[in-house]
Amino acid sequence: MAFASGPKTHESSKTTQNSGIMCKASTVNYASVKDKNPILGKVTYYGVLTDIINNYYANNMEYLLFRCDWVNNERGCKQDEFKFTLVNFDHVMYLDNLPIDEPFIFSTQAEQVWYVADPLEPSWKIVAKMTRRDDFDVYSRDPNIEPIILQELDDRPLGDDRYGGWVRQEVEGTIVADEAFVEHVGFEDLV
Repeated sequence: MAFASGPKTHESSKTTQNSGIMCKASTVNYASVKDKNPILGKVTYYGVLTDIINNYYANNMEYLLFRCDWVNNERGCKQDEFKFTLVNFDHVMYLDNLPIDEPFIFSTQAEQVWYVADPLEPSWKIVAKMTRRDDFDVYSRDPNIEPIILQELDDRPLGDDRYGGWVRQEVEGTIVADEAFVEHVGFEDLV
């Protein structure tokens, strides 16, 4: 995943925006307070990239961490009647910078999004998912697209003579060898 511009501070004076981040995380959820059986579910978090940290380890291992301001999903995230996701950056997590806070993700976990100002509610932003240039959804689930019919291949074994041979038996064969392409190598040349 490559981010064209970088952290939010870099684009504060620009008209374009490239710091929107989305992360889908697996988390343990409870249906209610009384529930004793947690289930594993996916939760989507939205935020803005504030810092990029490059960690170098032994054996040339390198990891990029993104520090982000994450929107609180309970108070700062909602869906409108058209199923658009809206976020409000007045309700962000990790304002206290406590040691238990986790504002970091690996760069491989990030997906880039755009935030478009909502004309009806100025403090809310509409999330627009970004598709990379020249990246096409080949495996679309569009019902108007006919399914691909795969060609059935002959899976008979090659060495089985019951199905006929690949060599003509009724004529005498000719062996063709071009001496210009034959190179003789002796044992002493290999050592």
